[in-house]
Amino acid sequence: MPLIAPGRHDPDLSDRIRRGLAVAALAGLVTLALLPALDAGFVWDDRADVLDNPAATPAGFAAALGTTNRPLLKATYALQRRVSGDDPLPFHTGNLALHLLATAAVFALVRRSLPVRAAARAGVTRDLAAWLAAALWALHPVAAETVAPVIGRSVLLSSGLLLGALLLVTGARPPGWRAMLAAGALAFLAPLARETALVTPALGLLWQLTLGAREPRAAWRHRLLPLAVGSGLAAVAIALTARHRELLAFSFAERTPLAALRGNVHALFALARLWLLPAQLSIDPAPADDLPWSAPATLVRVTLLVAAAAFVGAARRQAPTAAFAAGWTLLALAPTNSFVWRLDPVAPRALYLAAIGPLLLLALAVARLPLPLGRPRPAAVLSIALAAALPLGALAHLTQTRAGLWCEPAALWADAAAKNPASARPWQNLGVTHLLADRLDPAEEAFRRVLTLAPEENRARCALEAIQIRRLTLAVEERRP
Repeated sequence: MPLIAPGRHDPDLSDRIRRGLAVAALAGLVTLALLPALDAGFVWDDRADVLDNPAATPAGFAAALGTTNRPLLKATYALQRRVSGDDPLPFHTGNLALHLLATAAVFALVRRSLPVRAAARAGVTRDLAAWLAAALWALHPVAAETVAPVIGRSVLLSSGLLLGALLLVTGARPPGWRAMLAAGALAFLAPLARETALVTPALGLLWQLTLGAREPRAAWRHRLLPLAVGSGLAAVAIALTARHRELLAFSFAERTPLAALRGNVHALFALARLWLLPAQLSIDPAPADDLPWSAPATLVRVTLLVAAAAFVGAARRQAPTAAFAAGWTLLALAPTNSFVWRLDPVAPRALYLAAIGPLLLLALAVARLPLPLGRPRPAAVLSIALAAALPLGALAHLTQTRAGLWCEPAALWADAAAKNPASARPWQNLGVTHLLADRLDPAEEAFRRVLTLAPEENRARCALEAIQIRRLTLAVEERRP
């Protein structure tokens, strides 16, 4: 290690301190934006996946280990319930902590993905571009949809582990054996939190094909073998789990792989619209178009996806960062939106990892700007600050609003019903929320709206009968002396 002469500072150390302070400041901003999520209780599916799930209890986890899906996720639930019981605050605090760690990892990955320039102060420009991309990613309202519900932990935990594994193997030098073991362990654990992380080796290969240096095969093995072995072992464990086999059988019974692909093509563009127009985010988004292969919209969208994939292959050496960004988005969305059909293919949490791709493109554009960072004029500094503050402030406000909605289930479902008025499901869930809180009039209104949209919905009829019985009970109680 070279010695630093007295009176001189270590530039590498100064850069690391600057980056550390920048990430710490970003963590503070993200925490403020998502602070309302800490007041959310167990909302909707949280109860089925956490409170009412025997596999998520300290006593039942071991017995369910061979049958439950996402065992690492369930292990965190069981451990947290042993430590803090069923208090929702520690669960939400844990989710926020995982998001902050993922934010730091996104900053590091984006910075590493940007081209290195030899110009003076180019490192500052690179750091600024990476910080802006990480900030837009962490403050996007998709983060609220992922952090606020406890079940969002599957995405948070698997994404953090995936990013950590990639950072370990994509450094300037091939990883040593310790880093290889750590990367393999993270690649093994990530799919046990959420099976979509099985895409980790593909993302590592994408890095090597685009941003990776021209290295001997031994270096490639050092980088990719840990990811392949870790994810391969996880895939075997997942395949041996009965619950995963049941879910796959259900999916293929709903739609064939080709029919699922057709539906998911349209779901991808619906997700892109939600990411670009985050004010339209909802706990129950409107379904995507369901059009045949021969429909013009289907053909256009398939053509765009094929063109994006072709761009990755064609530009991997001429424009490696752009190719990596495009490939990242396609690969990150492939596990949720390709050949396997889900009942809710337009799920905003699928954007959590995929959104790194377009923001890396933005960072690339910022890094290439001739920013006056040597001795900037005050007007230039003000213009740069305003250009960054306006979108960040708008996103932070939307994120804080979304996080606050998760604290009020009735408001959350009313928002969903307003954004998807033709669907009976948000009205049904809104009615149930009001009924559980003994708000009979708004509950009745919601259930009658359900029957207008879906006359065959017997649950709404039963709920209306329950409301009438409850009103009679209250009337009798009022007449008692």
